[in-house]
Amino acid sequence: METGLAFAGGGIPGSAAVGVLLAFEEAGIKVSHVTGSSSGAMVAALYAYGHKAETLKRIVPSLNRRLLDFDWRSLFYRALFIRPRVEGILKGERLRNIMVQHTGDEPLSSLKIPCGIVATDYGRGTSVVFSSNSVGDYEYVNNTSIADAVRASFAIPVLFKPYHYGERMLIDGGVTSNCPVRICRALGAERVISVDPITPIINAKSGSASIVKVINNVINLSLKTQMEAEHKEADYNLYPEVGAIGAFDFRKASHCIDLGYETAMAKIEEIKKVLTEQEQEY
Repeated sequence: METGLAFAGGGIPGSAAVGVLLAFEEAGIKVSHVTGSSSGAMVAALYAYGHKAETLKRIVPSLNRRLLDFDWRSLFYRALFIRPRVEGILKGERLRNIMVQHTGDEPLSSLKIPCGIVATDYGRGTSVVFSSNSVGDYEYVNNTSIADAVRASFAIPVLFKPYHYGERMLIDGGVTSNCPVRICRALGAERVISVDPITPIINAKSGSASIVKVINNVINLSLKTQMEAEHKEADYNLYPEVGAIGAFDFRKASHCIDLGYETAMAKIEEIKKVLTEQEQEY
């Protein structure tokens, strides 16, 4: 019986996925498939490449605000009406370079276990899965690098520049599948556990907020219905409650990892029971 993990995107709160992987490794639960969107795609790709959870625990907190590479030239030209459009505030190249640093800019075929990195085709409004394995009825791309696949997956509309693949424009995978449970199952996982730290943030009541928090909440609310549909397809759902942490609150990455670990360990016996019962059914 093969067990897959589907990691939700959501910026720094998505770091909780690393803590879940730590707990699973300690508990001896083998993960055979991984999928993810945006920040979840980064964790999924690094894990599928062969980095253990302990290594990810060092890599992810090393990310900081210096990785936010503002496209000042385009913004300046747009302000002067020299350039008619700006595709995104951030170029995304520095985050891509982090992936190159830890994957050697190798192709998707270098991934050690089946992995689905989800992006969205802006023109068609459909999911595109970067994977070296076929993904059921989903469209998949297998002829690019791991770093480019992750770069496409975290291209948050307006914020990051889209990723151009041939004549197509790809944006954040979270637009169509932020917690890709069904894609994980289509990839071949017989049982799928979702890791979603975003739903607790959405459900938390909040009063007045800054502009940044308002934008963050609007994005999260747009994901709510979509993720609820994915959760229904999972065999078990983990909801690490990371609190009101913003997508780019880099200082809280280690905190999110710890909370992901605590959440998974608190539920580990339930998870084992679900997996054991399903194995007996097969």
